[in-house]
Order: sequence, then structure tokens, then C-alpha cells
Amino acid sequence: MTLIGRIFVVLFAFVMASFAAGAVMTFGFLPPGWAETFGWPGPVHSVAIVTAFTAFVVAGNMLLPAMLVIAIAEGFRLRSMLLYAIVGGASGLVSYYGGGPGAHPEPSDIGLALPREAEIVAAAGILAGLVYWALAGRNAGRWRASRGADRGPVRP
Repeated sequence: MTLIGRIFVVLFAFVMASFAAGAVMTFGFLPPGWAETFGWPGPVHSVAIVTAFTAFVVAGNMLLPAMLVIAIAEGFRLRSMLLYAIVGGASGLVSYYGGGPGAHPEPSDIGLALPREAEIVAAAGILAGLVYWALAGRNAGRWRASRGADRGPVRP
């Protein structure tokens, strides 16, 4: 029964992490001074809709890779906050550059290691990893330990 509860916790944490990544991407790609340009209460509803849509796209694109990483983390009881942040950022960059090297512009010649868009996507992945860790990752694999403790002593 604890496994079923853990599955619901993992799914809820994945959805919340997708919304966090969608919010970072939405606000990261908005131009400076966007609120003054469109007039203030108008864009609030449209930004919320765009954030929800972006979260839906992020969740759809990252569902299978995230579930693979989550299954590995649950199986090996990996609970490191740094691990989830690194894997989130790396998966964001892999999904950004997934179209091949010609699909995105090269970094400019002023010495930047990554273009701004790649930085935003990596930041979204890092935050998604941290949100997932805060909701579910810090307890990864504990459902197995509680199941074994309920059995009682082993008798020969």
C-alpha cells in the first residue's frame, strides 16, 4: 500500500516540478519591461495561461526521461539535493540541444559559454529538480524500508 502512495507522491511532485520549470521558462523568455508594455492587469491572465501551457509542454517532453531517473533514484535510494539539481539542469540542456547542433544558434563570439536560451532552459531544469527533491526526492526509497520493518522478526 505504501508503494501506491509513493506513486501518487512522485506524480504530484513531477507535476509541480513541471509547473516550476514552466514558470522559469515563461518569465525567462519575457522581454524586459513586459508589464509596462502591455498595461498592468491585462497580461497577468495571459502569463498564467502561457505558464500552464509551457508546463504542459515541459511535462510532455520530460515524462519518460524523468520517470527513468526517478525509478533509478528510488531503486538506489538516491536522496542528494545536488544530484537532482544536476540531473534537472543536464536534462534541460539535453532537451534543448536535442535537435542537433544546427538547430540552435551558436554562442556569440564575446566569450559566452552558452546562449541565453540554453541558460534559461538549464535554470528551469535545475529548479524543477530542486522542486522534485523537496516534494519527493528527499524520501526516495524509504517506502521499501518501511515495508520490511512491518514484517516482524525472522524465525528459523
